[in-house]
Amino acid sequence: MKTESDLRTLIAAYPALALRDRLHMAIRWRVCPLRAIAACVPDQGVIVDLGCGHGLFAQLLARTAPARSVIGIDLDARKIALAQTLKLPNLRFIAGDVAAVSVPLAQAVTILDVFYLIPYAAQEQLLEACAQKLAPGGTIVLKEMAERPRWKVGLNWLEETLAVHVLGITESDGSKRFFFRSRAGWQALLSRLEFSVETIPLDRGYYHPHVVFVARKR
Repeated sequence: MKTESDLRTLIAAYPALALRDRLHMAIRWRVCPLRAIAACVPDQGVIVDLGCGHGLFAQLLARTAPARSVIGIDLDARKIALAQTLKLPNLRFIAGDVAAVSVPLAQAVTILDVFYLIPYAAQEQLLEACAQKLAPGGTIVLKEMAERPRWKVGLNWLEETLAVHVLGITESDGSKRFFFRSRAGWQALLSRLEFSVETIPLDRGYYHPHVVFVARKR
């Protein structure tokens, strides 16, 4: 039976999808605990999904809580054009840089598997920009990869190397590096930016070392 959070429902909402995009979203759904991450997001208010890509997670947020007003932002104009074909009253998309685009104060900003492509100093600057978009008491939901177990880290590194540097599925700035931080590193950075941090491992049943940081603005 279909539900609002069923993959078939989410993919069917796009009027037209190339096979490559369909496969990308289907694989993303299978290997990442998107529903568990969505459960960490406030169920009402403005939610900004940074690095939204095709809009799969943003659509999930909009469908599962109609009181959310979801805004997806991504630098990839092609993916945003595809996301903009989605027709939900509480969902819209913007092509651009979160530090530059104009959005209302948000109850939450979600960032899923984006920062590993961004140099460390720029990560901090981007988090500061996100914090400025938050309403008082707002939340950043940051999904990253943990530093253990090591076998999951190794598989993730291999997969990202293929996706970014070989197949070009994921865009980057051309750097050959990845910029992962440890759990302690993320906790320290978010605390320095005046957030209280809850760390939630989500890797059980997955071959990636998924971890979510729910950072609440003090």
